[in-house]
This record gives sequence, C-alpha cells and structure tokens, in this order.
Amino acid sequence: MIDPRFALKAALGALDVARTMVLRKDDRPFILNHLVTVRCNLACPHCYVSGPEQVEFNKVRFPRKSEMNTEEMCAFYRQLVAAGFKIAIVLGGEPLLRDDLGRLLEVLRDHLYITVFSNGYLLEERVELVQHATNLFVSLDAPDEQHDVLRARPGTFRRALAGIEAVRSRHPKVKVAVNMTVTTANVQRVPEMIAFAKRLGVPVAFQPPTYDGQFTLDDRPHQVSAQNVPGAADVAEAFRAIRAAADGGERIIGSRAFFDLVIENRPAYPCFYPSYVLGPVMPNGDVVGCISGGVIGNVRTTPVPALVKTVAWQANAAAGPSCAKGCRDWGIHDLSAARSRRFRLDDAKRYAAAFVG
Repeated sequence: MIDPRFALKAALGALDVARTMVLRKDDRPFILNHLVTVRCNLACPHCYVSGPEQVEFNKVRFPRKSEMNTEEMCAFYRQLVAAGFKIAIVLGGEPLLRDDLGRLLEVLRDHLYITVFSNGYLLEERVELVQHATNLFVSLDAPDEQHDVLRARPGTFRRALAGIEAVRSRHPKVKVAVNMTVTTANVQRVPEMIAFAKRLGVPVAFQPPTYDGQFTLDDRPHQVSAQNVPGAADVAEAFRAIRAAADGGERIIGSRAFFDLVIENRPAYPCFYPSYVLGPVMPNGDVVGCISGGVIGNVRTTPVPALVKTVAWQANAAAGPSCAKGCRDWGIHDLSAARSRRFRLDDAKRYAAAFVG
C-alpha cells in the first residue's frame, strides 16, 4: 500500500532535484557521497573499498584514528544544510559500525533526502541508528544462503532479512530496498533475485562492480577484486531479464538507458557526477576526484563553499562529460541521464513505483 505522505515527499523531492539540475546557473554540487568509515565486518571478495584486498591499504591510508569524529562530522553536515544540499548518500565500509551514525543523520533530517547503504549484518540490533534515514539499501547478492558465501560470513543472509524486518516494524517511514552486486558467482541468479525481492515486498537494484571510477583512489589495490566481474555476455543476458521485468512493472530501480548501456556494453556516457556530487568524501575528510583518482581537497580543512571553487575541484568537474570510464552504477548513470535529457517519463514512474509502491 502506498504511504501518501511519503509519496508526496518523494514526488516533491524529485521535482526539487530536477529543478536544481535544470535551472541552476552553475555546477555547484548538491549531493553528498560519504564513506563514513572503510571499516567493515564482512570480507566480500568483489569489494573495491573494504574487501580482503584493501585491508592493509585501509589500515595505512584510513586508520580508525583518522576518521572524522562526531563533532567534526556534525559540523560538516551543517555546512551541507546551509549550502542547500538536497541528497546525502551514506555508506562505507559498513556505516553501522559507527556508534554515532544516528546522531549524524539527525543533523540532516528534515533538510536532505538521506540514503544509507548497509550490509545488514548489524541492522536488527542497531536499527535505531538508521531511524532518520529516508531510505535504506541492504546488500543481498543471492536469494538464499549463497549470500553468506559471497559475503564471506555465515549468517549474513539471515541477519540481513531480520534487519529488514526490524526496520519495517520499528521505523516504517524508512523505505527499504535491496541491492545486488552482479558478479561471476551470482550472475545466473538474477531472475531468482527479482522474484525474491517481489516476495519480500521491496524494490531491488542491480549493478556489476565498478573498479575504475567513483571509488578509484591512487594505488588502492583492486586487481584480485576485479576478477569477480562477469563476462559481457552473461551480464547482457542478466540485464535483459532485469529490463524485461522492469518493463513488466516489477519494482526495479534504474532507468532503461542504464539497462541498455549495460546490455550493449557501451564504453561510456556523458557524466555529470563530478559536478553535482561532493565525493566520494573519505572517512578522514579527503575528497577524491573520481576522474583523477587523487585527493582534490579535504572537508576538515576547507569549508565546502571554498572547496568547490578550487582549481582541482573545477578541473575534475569539467572533465566529467568527456570521461570514458563509464561507471556501471545506476545512481551515477541516472543522475547523468537526467542532466542530459536521457531520463524518460517511464523511468521517473519506475523510480516512484520502486520507492512508494
């Protein structure tokens, strides 16, 4: 059943974001992409941020002691509110490992649309931490205990489902969705996952892992992780099933343009992510240029309005439309599709149906 209050909020929010993209006279960002920690309680072999291959890198580059503390984070988030940001995407690592997550999200509540990504392992016992989120994505890579194997920890599937039910029962205003990373190990199970999400009563998103793009950072290792990328033919077959199910009315997140891009294995698309998104912001405050792969600023030392006027920021943003990396990420792609008028009315209806249906 549709919650009319959330439907209205989602509709007004979508219109506000669209108006922001079309009418604003500059390319100042209005979306935050924030890795609040790179610590994780799982060891997913395909992960490009906190997987087994990145453990030692993260210990050196982003040790826990270097994470922004609660006061620093709250001050940063207040800057975003003052600057008129519209959306905050909060992820990790596993963001529920931060005891202060609830307090951080409270700063943004009533001001930004807040999306949290979690693996769900701690969700049932720490459900209060996400009560201020607008929506929550829980990672599910299989419709059964194969998920435990893919996430390298027994009990992960059961705990993720328990967490989803805890959110629905205790904080029903938080809209839950699931996200499947499509790898060599589960690409054949995409149709089953579509059916499982329908039985679970939640929208579902699909994407192959991307190793050269938004989370690229200098010499972060990903050679082993990247071996989990499925072949183009298998991905195309899976996304044909996804596209057909979406066309048939299933609650699948993503535009038709995104599905077509993956099916046809096109190398790139005009990307506006670097202009409109502040981030990824790393746990220590570093802002990474997704095109350069280097650090282009730090929110600890530079106020956001000043940071986005720097030469490094503007150079990274200006390079976006001609970037050839072609991230296979529905959020990045569909933001860019909306800006370049490739986002259709039926795509908007699909998003609305996914989140409020």
